[in-house]
Amino acid sequence: MQLVLDIDLDFFLDRIFYAPDEPQGRLSGEEYQVDDEQKVVSYLEKQCGLSESSPVPGAMCEHHVEVYDWWEAMVDEGILEPPFEVVHVDAHADLGLGNLSCLYIAEEMLSQPVEERDVPGGTDPWSLNNCNFMIYAAAMRWLGKMTYVRHPKCVDDLQWMHMKDFSNDSGALQLKQFDPGFTEGLEDFDEVKKLPFRAEPEIPLAVQERDAFELKQRPDFLFITKSPNYTPVEMDPIFEKVRPLVDPLDQ
Repeated sequence: MQLVLDIDLDFFLDRIFYAPDEPQGRLSGEEYQVDDEQKVVSYLEKQCGLSESSPVPGAMCEHHVEVYDWWEAMVDEGILEPPFEVVHVDAHADLGLGNLSCLYIAEEMLSQPVEERDVPGGTDPWSLNNCNFMIYAAAMRWLGKMTYVRHPKCVDDLQWMHMKDFSNDSGALQLKQFDPGFTEGLEDFDEVKKLPFRAEPEIPLAVQERDAFELKQRPDFLFITKSPNYTPVEMDPIFEKVRPLVDPLDQ
């Protein structure tokens, strides 16, 4: 199984920015302080096993959703072979918590044969974006295993509806197909847990803390994202500093 290392540089802020809608503009560098450049480089070298002397094939991305586009193109070209493993080093899980992608996936997407599944673009609340691209990759059955390396100040931002047994402690993603309109008439969304569903294959999911994480093998592909909507301009020099870790793929 191929290993993809996916790093969002908002992981290297002193605290996490959360917003109900996609933020616009840059964060304040006074309110959200960037880790020291050498500290970031040291983490990437020691915990992630990266080195300028041996760059990993991949891409430097401006916005995190661009990683999904890369994966899609690589899968189509046969470079990336599903199911693959993803190590997701990020201040956010990007599994769709807080938007309507969970309903689109459960009602519409999973009702289609895998080869016909469609990920919606555009501006609808369920459309592909920075905060749900990982769960859409799972719905496409690209993911065979996932590790979420989270920020020390992270809140539990897993989407319980997509977890095995509806539990964030289950250790596995398990997407579920429900009948159309399954939420109608529910007084409490938790009542979804009592409804019948058709389960997708389980995807092992490990959640690891930042300081305890250590990647044990060289990744096959590496993606590093700046996420300007979630970082201050002080992150930009670090983005350029770590660029040599990536051996750019042709787009």
